[in-house]
Amino acid sequence: MLDESNDLAFGKVVIAAHLGDLTGAAGDDALRRAIRVSGPGSRDLRCASLLALAKRVGTQATPDLLAGLAASDAAVKRYAVIGLAGTGGGDDNAWKQVFAYLRSVLRRKRRAHGQSEVALALAYLAQHVADPSRRFELVAFIRGNWDALDEADWFAQLWSDASPGGPDLDAVPSPNHAAIQAWAREPLFRPLGVPTA
Repeated sequence: MLDESNDLAFGKVVIAAHLGDLTGAAGDDALRRAIRVSGPGSRDLRCASLLALAKRVGTQATPDLLAGLAASDAAVKRYAVIGLAGTGGGDDNAWKQVFAYLRSVLRRKRRAHGQSEVALALAYLAQHVADPSRRFELVAFIRGNWDALDEADWFAQLWSDASPGGPDLDAVPSPNHAAIQAWAREPLFRPLGVPTA
């Protein structure tokens, strides 16, 4: 259905979104094809397909999400980060790419509405700081850019030790991975049609 629909503006996007709540290899392949669609009016389809694939296959979507993160479209990049934060997947390369994304978002004057791009990137990065040197690097960056981050509520809820008033850099513990991933998954990883609380 996804391949055969001619309605790029709405039909394909709805089908892709619903595929996120279903299983099967044919749907995975169709979503991967939809992620690669380009041209006018394709943004929503690519965003919906990235999220749906992340919901379906979890960390196995990491290569596709990283391809989305490399896209030129800011919305596609944002959905790629949502997928990465929600699945928790990745490797050293993914961590570096999301860190670079965070830096680029902080340089922009205008940011997306709703769930903060900054908080989503932080949610991904914070899930991968078991290595002390990586944790030190991230916390140093957070404290050095505290005013630009504008995420005091996020830190108060999920990783207060990383804030400027926290312990020395080398004594900051890793945050609660499960709590951060649960935060990143709300509400977009919820099955379609399930009301929010």
